[in-house]
Amino acid sequence: MEISITAQAKISLILAATISPLIFQGSAWAKPTESNPNGPGALRSPVRATGSGSAFVNWYPSSITLPQGMSYPCALTPLPTSLPGIPAGDRNYINHVYTMLLKCVQAKTIMLSKLRPGEARSAYSRYYADTRAALETIRKEPTPTGLESFRNQVMNAIVLQVTFFSKATAAAENGTDGNTIMQIPEGRQASNLLMSAWGEMQGRYPQWSEETKDSMYHHLCALDLF
Repeated sequence: MEISITAQAKISLILAATISPLIFQGSAWAKPTESNPNGPGALRSPVRATGSGSAFVNWYPSSITLPQGMSYPCALTPLPTSLPGIPAGDRNYINHVYTMLLKCVQAKTIMLSKLRPGEARSAYSRYYADTRAALETIRKEPTPTGLESFRNQVMNAIVLQVTFFSKATAAAENGTDGNTIMQIPEGRQASNLLMSAWGEMQGRYPQWSEETKDSMYHHLCALDLF
C-alpha cells in the first residue's frame, strides 16, 4: 500500500467532505438492495475514553486460521498479547480494535471468494452481519485521546467496503467479471483510508517493536482490497 504525500493530502480533503458524514451525520451504510433488503442502518457517534486506568483485557483469539483452503492476502501475523512498545493506556484499545479488524479481514476474505453467480447474495448476508457487529464494537470501544483520527479512518474504510460489497454482490450475481467489479470506486476509497490509518499508527508509536509493527501493519494490509 503506497501513495504519495501530495496525493494522500488531496484524497484526505476529498474524503473529509464526502465520507465523514457516513458516521457523524447518521447516514446509512448502504441503501437497501435486493441482496440487503433491510438496509444496514445508521451508525451512532463513537465513544470517547474517559481514562486509561482500565485493567488489560485480551480479546484477541488464540488462532487466526481461516477456513480450510483459504489464506490471507498478505503475511498476517497474530497481534502480540503484550504489545511491546504500545503505551499501557492504549493497549486495551489496540487489542480490542485490532481483534475487530481481524474479524473484518476474515469476513472480507471469505466474501471475496464468493463473488460469483449463485453464491454472492447469501455470502453477503453473512459478511454484512459479521462486519456490522465488528464495526459497532469498534464504535463502542472508548477511544484514547489522539486516536480519534485513526478510529474515524478505519470505521469509514469499513463502511466503504460494506458499500463496495453490496454493489459487488449485485454485479457478481449478474455475471460481471472480477476485474470490472474491482473498479467499484468505494473499494479504492476504502484502501486510501486504510493507508491513512497506517500513517496514524506510525506517528503514534515510534517505540513499538518490529513484531508489533509488522502485525499491526498486516492487519490493515489484509483488510485492504488492493
